[in-house]
Amino acid sequence: MNLFGGKRTISADQADRIKAWARTVFHLSDETTVMVTELECREPGCPPIETVIALLKGPGDTQQYKIHKTADEVGLSDIEQLAVGEESHHDQH
Repeated sequence: MNLFGGKRTISADQADRIKAWARTVFHLSDETTVMVTELECREPGCPPIETVIALLKGPGDTQQYKIHKTADEVGLSDIEQLAVGEESHHDQH
């Protein structure tokens, strides 16, 4: 029975890989907590499963990224694309 509604279970090995990639790509300190979850998306036009990566850097300082793939499908290149998007977004300010 799933009490959380949309949350799915990710293999520990794959979650660890995604967290390690995020730490490397985003140059995170050891104090930053990285959380990886899979959510079902029921909105029209949304893929059925998306992977959410949350970077918890401190109180009130959280960044969240969504990849429209299951966690098993996420690769290093997906994380790198998030970082590139982040950099280009910052350059526009």
